[in-house]
Order: sequence, then structure tokens, then C-alpha cells
Amino acid sequence: MKLKYLFVILFAKIICLSADNTKWITSNEFYQLVAQFKSSNSHVIIDTRSSNEFNGWKSFDTLFNTGFDFNQTGLVTLYDLKSGHVTNSFNLDADWIHLFESALKNLIETRLGLTTDGDKKSLILYDTKKERLEKVKNYLNSHFNLDLVYLCKLTDAQLSQFVLTSNVTGNLFFQEPFYDQLLSPEALYAILRPFNDSYVINTKPVTDYFLFEVGPENFYEQSHIPTAVHLKIEDFMNGEKRKPKQEVARALLNYGILPYNVEMVILYGNPDPMPAYRVAIIMKSLGVKEVRVLNGGFRTWLIKNYPLETYRTKGYSVKNRIPENLKLYDEQSQLHLTPINYMVDENYVADLVKNRDVFKEQYQLIDIRTFEEYAGEMSGYASVKYKGRIPGSLWGKAGTDANELEDYRNLDYTMRSGSDILKMWDELDIDYRKKNLIFYCGNGMRSAEVMFYAEVIGLYKISMYDGGWMDWSSNKKNSFQLGPEEEDDVIIFENYKTTLASTTAPLTTTVNSKSSFSNKFNLTESN
Repeated sequence: MKLKYLFVILFAKIICLSADNTKWITSNEFYQLVAQFKSSNSHVIIDTRSSNEFNGWKSFDTLFNTGFDFNQTGLVTLYDLKSGHVTNSFNLDADWIHLFESALKNLIETRLGLTTDGDKKSLILYDTKKERLEKVKNYLNSHFNLDLVYLCKLTDAQLSQFVLTSNVTGNLFFQEPFYDQLLSPEALYAILRPFNDSYVINTKPVTDYFLFEVGPENFYEQSHIPTAVHLKIEDFMNGEKRKPKQEVARALLNYGILPYNVEMVILYGNPDPMPAYRVAIIMKSLGVKEVRVLNGGFRTWLIKNYPLETYRTKGYSVKNRIPENLKLYDEQSQLHLTPINYMVDENYVADLVKNRDVFKEQYQLIDIRTFEEYAGEMSGYASVKYKGRIPGSLWGKAGTDANELEDYRNLDYTMRSGSDILKMWDELDIDYRKKNLIFYCGNGMRSAEVMFYAEVIGLYKISMYDGGWMDWSSNKKNSFQLGPEEEDDVIIFENYKTTLASTTAPLTTTVNSKSSFSNKFNLTESN
């Protein structure tokens, strides 16, 4: 009996030993492993922090536990909080496990190639918090067939040092060049939060920033980020088309944004972040400086359980100086504070299409729509008659329909990592290194978000045809291509007979109800 008992204990120890495939490593060991396996297919390096820390923001935990007042220190303190990530590592936020468990497994299989019964891979996980590493390790071990799993807990200071010295140590670490264009919810909270008033926010906007919510007014009235002013996208758009420059300038002045502004303009979308990027690109095309977008939109603020406001914030207005400032906006737009041809129109694209040799050698037109829209199987919009694409376009991926952009987003609607996006473009033969990229979609919504991400990544030879397929297909003199192949025949609209295009998406970029949003992301609002 005693001998049998000893065998049971020994067997249990063997089982535990074989099941424990993890090893904690020091920062020096971590650095050596990263250098050894940076280009290896057998080891996957995973950053389990938030996408904002991954992009370049340092953790705000220490800041929030010490005395800090944005109104006194300004942006300098925020920009001192720099971090980054291992070059070409994969971002898997530990919070996604409980927020998006049903979708996470498929995302990991698709983007990382991990399987339940295929070849084993070794993982190298790193974070600044031990509990997050344990959470991700347990999830991955329970869902995938893994070999060794290395875990490393780093400090913010160590990560910052790795990033700062990366240029002399083989570029093992990286920071998105313009990560600060995408504000993290923590950074926005730091801007709003007065000194020593935890979870209490000023209800009167300070003069250092403008904060705007972009989305349906009824969503804003239900709840919004404190001090946010509701911005109507209709003030900048005629239906699905951007208004003329003078009308956009007048709208900016009505919201208090002066030419040559020095204040930070912060935008966020609710319930979807896409319209905020549309407005951001329009503002930047007129030379508005310091435009920022909340990464992931309103939902990321909800996930953090930060305070909400239910009453309307009164915005600023400079109506009494509109004639004078309209002239200044006109002058500003001529100074090319944004790159020349930042926004291009139908005539510009038509010239490129007609001069195909120049078009192919210097430019690439990138179609940010579903493959069904690109190939001409559907238009994507109920009111758009014609299906197809602008001749010479390359497919740049997007999402499942005209309202989605999964190929460029994480599960929480934050920006997908820059290295992931560039790798995807390499696979699609998009030559972002040498050629000028011109993004377009159906109506400018999806392409604006991708354009903004391209700027965060550090690309500068980029433009947007914001009229997109709606604008292009409305001119019967233009030509188009049908079919999935690059060399498909070019057809002129006026020579082509068709019926109304099939579609599965309405002309909208929002969801229909707040309840569907909350259910999808396992969230409940609380003040």
C-alpha cells in the first residue's frame, strides 16, 4: 500500500513537471533571446501590454500615483512617458482575454499561426506586470500546442532604455514614429484630470485643448467623456462628400478652431472611431495643427471605467471674427502646412489613370474596401449603382463590410501594430517604401482611418482620394475594372449597362444601438 502511494506521488510530480513548460528569465536573458530569435519562425515574441504602450506610450500607473497636473506641466510631461516594443513582436493585450474571448482564439490562429495540434512553437512573453504575463501564458497554454514559454517582467525604465539605445544595438526595439498622434485613454485622462482630484474632472474645458466627440447626437446625450463637445460630421460633409474648403473653414471657426491654432484638437468616435479619423484628415488638410485621435474611440474610455458626463458641454465660438479668419484659413491652406496633394480629387486621379506609365512607376492607388467591393461583386452601398474599382488599383484590405475595418484594427478597435500593417502590405505588393500611396474607399471613411495610421507609422508619401468610389462612379466619363485580376478589362461607365448593385451594408458608419455595442464588448457603463 505504501509503495503504491509513493508511485502515485511520483507520477503526479512527473505530470506536473511535463505540464510546466514555462521559464522566467531576467532582462539580460530576455535581450539575448530577442537578439537570437528576432528572425526565427520557431519562436514568437509577444507583448502583453496595451496597444498604446506597445506603440510608444509608457505606463501611466506611476504618474497617477504621484502629484501631476497637466494644466501646469503641459505636454512635455506626457511626452517624457515613452516606451516601445520589440521589433516585429506581436501585441496581445492581456485584457482581450476577458473582453473578447470568443474572437481571440481565431485572431491568434490567423495572425500568429498557433494551432491546437500542429507544430509546436516557443513563445517569449514580456510585460511590466507579472499578473498579465501569467494570464496570457495560462490562456495560450490551454488553447494551443506550445513548446517552451519564456516569461520576462521588465520595468518601464528598462523598456525605455532598450528603445532609446536600439539604433546602436541592431534595432531590436522600436517605437512608432508618431505614436503620440493616437492618444491613449490614460493620456487623455491625464490631460483632463486636475491635481489631487481622483476621478473628478473639470467640467469647463481649459484653453490648451479642444475635445470633440464625433458620432450620432443621441449617443453623445446618453453619455460622453467629460468636457467633450459634440461635433456634427454633417458640418463638414454633404451626405457622403466633403464640403468645399470655405464651408469647412467656416465650420471649424464655429467650433472655435482658429487658423494657425496652437491648441491640441482631440477627437474621438462614438460608438465607432471611424468618423473621428474622417474629421481629423479633413482638419489636417486645411492645416489645422496638433490634431489627435483617441485610439479605439469611446469604447477604450469605457474599458478603463473612467468618468462619464451626461450633460452637454458648451463649445467655443468665434463667429464675430469669421470673415477675417476665413481669409486666414485661405492663406493657411496655400502655405502647404500639410504635404502637397494631401487630399486629391477626381481630376487628379483621372489624370493618373490616363497616364498609366507614370501611374505605375510613381504611384499606387490603394483600395481600402472589402474584396467583394474591389472585385466588383458588390458596391458596398445601397445607393451606389456601379460595382468595380478604379483602374490600376491594388487591394489594400479593410474588413467584412463597408462599416468595418478589422484588417487594420485590434479587437478593441485600437490600431493594429505598424509592423503587422506593413507586413500585410508587403504580401499585397503595396510598395510603401518607394511609391506614393493614394488611399480610397467608398466614401472616405475607411481610407481616412488607414491614412491616419500610415502617418502614425511614419509614412509621408501618402494622399487620400476622399471622394472614393462614390465620387468616381458618379462620372460616366470615367473608366473602371471588374473582376479580381490586376489585368481585368477596363470599361467606361457610359458604355456599361447595369442594375442597382447588390449590397449588404447601408450608408452608415455606426451601429444601430448602444445595447448592441455593450453586448459585443461585455461592457456596462458606470459613472
